[in-house]
Amino acid sequence: MSGAAPAAASGTSPRLAGIVGPIALVTLCALGAAVSGLSTWDHVRFRVSGSTQASVCAALVDSGCMAAHSSAASEVLGVPISHFGSAFYLAGAGLAVVALVLRKRHASTRAVTAGIAPVAALMGLGAVAYSVFLATLLIRYGEPCPFCIALYAVNVAMLVVGVVWWLRGQRRVSLRSLLVPGAIALGVGGGFLAATTPFLLDALSETKSLTVAGAANPGGKMLAPFALPARIPSKGAPTAEDGLVEFSDLECPHCAVLYATVASLFEERGPTGLRVRFVNYPLDPECNPHVARPVHPTACLSARAGICAQEQGRFWPFVEAYFALQGARSRPAVLDTAREVGLDMDRFAECLDAEQTVRALAEDIALAHAAGVRATPTILVNGWTFEGAIPRARLRQVLDDTTPCGCDHRSPDGICGPATDAASPSALRQP
Repeated sequence: MSGAAPAAASGTSPRLAGIVGPIALVTLCALGAAVSGLSTWDHVRFRVSGSTQASVCAALVDSGCMAAHSSAASEVLGVPISHFGSAFYLAGAGLAVVALVLRKRHASTRAVTAGIAPVAALMGLGAVAYSVFLATLLIRYGEPCPFCIALYAVNVAMLVVGVVWWLRGQRRVSLRSLLVPGAIALGVGGGFLAATTPFLLDALSETKSLTVAGAANPGGKMLAPFALPARIPSKGAPTAEDGLVEFSDLECPHCAVLYATVASLFEERGPTGLRVRFVNYPLDPECNPHVARPVHPTACLSARAGICAQEQGRFWPFVEAYFALQGARSRPAVLDTAREVGLDMDRFAECLDAEQTVRALAEDIALAHAAGVRATPTILVNGWTFEGAIPRARLRQVLDDTTPCGCDHRSPDGICGPATDAASPSALRQP
């Protein structure tokens, strides 16, 4: 069992080892807890409203940090990972405070203080490792998340502070000396979670009545009347109890999340309970003149592929298989997916670049833009507008709480607009 070498023996100032390290750690942890708290606040608002557009994060970047709220890694047991992050940083801050309080106390407290720096270093190491995992997810989604990036920086700094504090203070510690600081960290973090998680879960399960105008996503932009062409992919009976329209990009990860959510609800409610329709809005300036930069560089090709699959009556199997693809989208990926779902490949390949297909996609884009779509996914549920990958529980609640009105558009005063299918987008009526 190793002894603890005094700071002076290492030729380093005791002040540096005893004060600077804890102060740096508590500062970093306070910053981390604040950022995690803001992220949790945004997550709750997303879960309740289905939109990230009014979030703090959306004010910083165009993406609205949707990946941080809708990915499979955004929650653990129904609790946002950012809430666990707050508990983690408060545990680190607690250790730093203990180190400051006990630094000049009796020699008996050395059993506690000797292990604080290495425990802080180990916490930083674990946080950095988890940051790398989350960063790979964000890279795959292709969206910046300023909260996440800020926390990555905090985690790296926390690791550096812990290691430097350890090496420049008491380099050698025993296993037993790690137990008390570890217990303190677990106590602080666990106590925070125990005290706050029930309230957080209650907020996440909050339901709101959607029977008054503007109650669902007051920031919704789809206010212009529109009519859908008969060629638009549709499943479910025209007389179904509820109806929704997805405005989507086949290369958008959040659209894939929403698609899976809608598909599960369609399976649950059946064709007499839910009607689903799909409109392309690829975020690619190659075909979409309303997009300034190529968010999804081959989204136009993917959208044309969906239109061609619809011509052969295989749109829904194609889209399901295409959304499930891993890795970059490309023409070979499109062809492989078409082959996988049993399309006539000669007919499909000819359709991909046909003028008729290009025109159909342009009509989809014009329809969506005239209606007010500016982001994907955008979804209409019984005439109410939502942006983002609205969670399944929230979408079910919207379907349950809204009164089916048989319309595609609901005006700001809550009045339904006409919902007749049109033969072409020429039926679009401008506001």
